[in-house]
Amino acid sequence: MMLPIQSAVLLILCMRPMIAVGGSSSNAPSEDKNASSSYTKYQHYPPYCSTPQEMAKRAIPPLNHGTTNDASTQLIHATAIIRHGARTPFMGPPAYQCWADYWTNANTGIWNCNLKTYISPPAASKDSMVVDGSGMILEETPDFLFEKRYDALSIHSPLEDNDDGSVHRRTGNHLNGTCQVGQLLHRGYDQEIQNGLHLRQAYFYDGNKTADEHAASDSRMRLWDLTNKDNSSNSKNNNVGDLTKPIYQEPNLRYRADDEQRTLMSGQILLRGLFEQELLAAEKNDETVVIRLHTADYDVDILTPESATCPKTLELYNEAYQSDEYKAWIEKSVEAKTVQAFVKNELGLEEIPPSMLDCLMTTICTDRSLPDSLNDYDGSLGTTPWDEGDRNMGSSINAITRVGKEYTNIFEQITNFVVKNYTFSYKYNNAAFPKLGMGPLWKEIMTNILPIVDPLNHPPSASSPPPKLALFSGHDTTLMPLLATLGDEVWSGTEWAAYASIVIIEIHEILNQDPDFPSGYAFRLIYNGNVLTSKMDGCAEGSELCDSQILVKQVMPFAKYMERDCGASTQSSAVVPDPADDLMTEMEMATHNLLVAPGGVWVVVALVISSMALGSLLMWCLMRFRMRKYHAYKSENVLGDLSMRAFEEDDHYYHSEQRPGIDSAIPAGYGATVGDEKKLDEDALI
Repeated sequence: MMLPIQSAVLLILCMRPMIAVGGSSSNAPSEDKNASSSYTKYQHYPPYCSTPQEMAKRAIPPLNHGTTNDASTQLIHATAIIRHGARTPFMGPPAYQCWADYWTNANTGIWNCNLKTYISPPAASKDSMVVDGSGMILEETPDFLFEKRYDALSIHSPLEDNDDGSVHRRTGNHLNGTCQVGQLLHRGYDQEIQNGLHLRQAYFYDGNKTADEHAASDSRMRLWDLTNKDNSSNSKNNNVGDLTKPIYQEPNLRYRADDEQRTLMSGQILLRGLFEQELLAAEKNDETVVIRLHTADYDVDILTPESATCPKTLELYNEAYQSDEYKAWIEKSVEAKTVQAFVKNELGLEEIPPSMLDCLMTTICTDRSLPDSLNDYDGSLGTTPWDEGDRNMGSSINAITRVGKEYTNIFEQITNFVVKNYTFSYKYNNAAFPKLGMGPLWKEIMTNILPIVDPLNHPPSASSPPPKLALFSGHDTTLMPLLATLGDEVWSGTEWAAYASIVIIEIHEILNQDPDFPSGYAFRLIYNGNVLTSKMDGCAEGSELCDSQILVKQVMPFAKYMERDCGASTQSSAVVPDPADDLMTEMEMATHNLLVAPGGVWVVVALVISSMALGSLLMWCLMRFRMRKYHAYKSENVLGDLSMRAFEEDDHYYHSEQRPGIDSAIPAGYGATVGDEKKLDEDALI
């Protein structure tokens, strides 16, 4: 059993299918179906769902360069960046808006999960640990495991009736069941297992077990040749990984994820599919494998563009949506008008909610019920280009959106519009926003690649060589902006990164001198089984391999972290001007104009003296009035009475119904008068 750890503390998180959680009866669909029993409700599913048929298309293709086994090149490194697998909605109500009865209907509003999380504390004795020279725990036998369930609040929740006469128990969790928000589902488990198998079939050679159609049947693609006891290859570069250590340990593998359940688990499951044979062999030998996981605080992590440490990313994001290009696109977009009309007329919403794409996909991809008005997906429309989509669909909104009284292809129209509306910021201004936002991640990725392709300027560390395989487990908002930074042709921005999508950057050593590869190294770029290398600027059309320096020159100008230019400009278009600022500006300008005018200085001096005199006169009158009031008290024991009655008078003054400026500070609706005092109604303020 694989037991990943984080930092120096052993935290074991493994996932297994389990039977029902909580024992409640519900007509909500079971979330954790395996692949064989999933995807049966609808005739067609969007590519976003990553069905088993779709996942099968994403196998890593054999190398189509030169001749198979010609020993001209050798794969020596691969970086894989994945999106997590299928998950639950990323938030609950009321922020997560879909359609009228989404949260009140048990079929869509209750999410129960059957995948378990097990947690183990550190071993009680050092005798249970095996540690290498660097202090890394190589193996550790856990004393016991904890099973983690999100069902605690169900004990406080009453049973509720379903329309079919059955009952369900609605918990106090955000998703009304035992699922976390954004939790990986069993479907996602199956998807990431498949990703792990794709990697194994492409990069692991184990003799007769490797099918001819798999990439690893070509000796040039063998990242690991398991038929060689020393795991050697044709490569002349001995500075990648460490052949003396197991293939699933550093520095052979580097595993990186942000600190979200779905990304942590997705990476672990992929590694299970990749290393399952080795992990089972270790288990037979009573070894407990420990794989190191690298992560960080989620709110400042850099696997997606973030503004917490780089405010300028938010400025560039807003700049895109305030641009003339965006306004012009929205103005002419028939899709935009169609979707807005549908959302208002059919769903009763004033605007398209930000969660709409997620509503559609988490519903259809888990075999839940779509409203009749949205249940028209057949894949016939497909993605629509930025500049041609509207022309292809026709010139009249009514002509393309209605047949009788019904909209047509509305599921795909909503999807296409929402996708392009979201990704506009990634494509705008030569991808300025994602280049700044993804700079830190690119720096981390290139830290593993530069010591291989440019060892003179980036010498590898003898104690920490670059890994043979680097795995990054992130989000759709990791993959899409990352692809956007590689050039306008690499990613169109019209298609969302599906569940369990994967971007791979392979590094190949050129064993024979070749003028097409002056650096001696080449890269291959793959996205969901499609080779995209030739779409990068500077790479020959139709080529699968391209000189590594093309990749370096493309990304290194913005592959930065702390050295980024992250300061937002003082004139940010995202800031709404305060009217008070305009008033102060006008006063400052008026004063400046007066001072520079002939005789203006004396006018200002006269105004200042007049103001001082008037203020002094008003203060003298006020003090005289108060002093007369105080001295009207009885003359005996003047000092004592004066001090006491002054306070009594002030107390009466501030509690009387005539006191100015007190009642007005508390609106009548927020309080009630009790006697001669004002009582603050705290509930009203809340």
